[in-house]
Amino acid sequence: MIKKILLVLLSPCLVGAQSAFISGNDTICDNGYMDAQVKVSFSGATPPFTFVYAINGINQPSILTTINPSIINTKLEGSYTLTSFADVLTVGSISGSALVTIHQAPMSIFTTVTDTLSILYPSVQLNDLSIGNITDWNWNFGDNTANDISQSPYHIYKDSIAIYQLSLIVIDDFGCSDTAFKQIWISDEYWIYIPNSFTPDLDGVNDLFCIESHGIRENTFLFKVYNAQGDLMYQSTTPNELRCSINGGWNGKYYKTQKDLPSDTYAYEIYFQDFEGWKHTEYGTIVLVR
Repeated sequence: MIKKILLVLLSPCLVGAQSAFISGNDTICDNGYMDAQVKVSFSGATPPFTFVYAINGINQPSILTTINPSIINTKLEGSYTLTSFADVLTVGSISGSALVTIHQAPMSIFTTVTDTLSILYPSVQLNDLSIGNITDWNWNFGDNTANDISQSPYHIYKDSIAIYQLSLIVIDDFGCSDTAFKQIWISDEYWIYIPNSFTPDLDGVNDLFCIESHGIRENTFLFKVYNAQGDLMYQSTTPNELRCSINGGWNGKYYKTQKDLPSDTYAYEIYFQDFEGWKHTEYGTIVLVR
């Protein structure tokens, strides 16, 4: 009787030649959108791969994958090691380690004395109060002007009614960043300019008494001029009749007869409402010199 002997050659896969290697050294900021990445590479193994990794010695749930290398996306800080690995055939060896470091991001904070600026003085001092070891500041004023990289800048906006969104990006010594926002309002404000003298002598200089104003309700305007005896010399209910910018003004004549009034000091009274409806009554004197 002839005996047959079957010789089986063991391939490396059957004797534990499979291996998994974990690696990586990633740093992220705690407020960032990006995850840290840890890589697990497989060698001499047949997918699918099953492995368990630990963070600071604490095992995480088992992972089954066919991807080589397998990427672990994480926001957890610590030392990453492999606990076990096996492919479709048998258990394999493990090696390597990875480190994930998470830095606390700075906090962008700034203040202004007010969030509302007058159209007459649309300037603002910005005060940086950010928390962290800040190395860079980037201010965007929201008005299409150049960004400012100083710590606490002073900025002047256009003298027009508007709302601007102001932002500050700060970056610390680890490269972590944070952004803060604030709205700045440029609001309207009334003003009125009334001179105290004029010289209606027809020499082409200061011949008319004129008033310039902004932000008043024109239908509420009333201007009166009196002599020393309290008699009415001139009055107007139309701001444009006295507006300097359109060559308006009082020519120093008595409003009834249109005769020239003599050189003297005259009293005036003006009444109007501003654009918000607040009532204003002002008194003063005008020196007429011929």
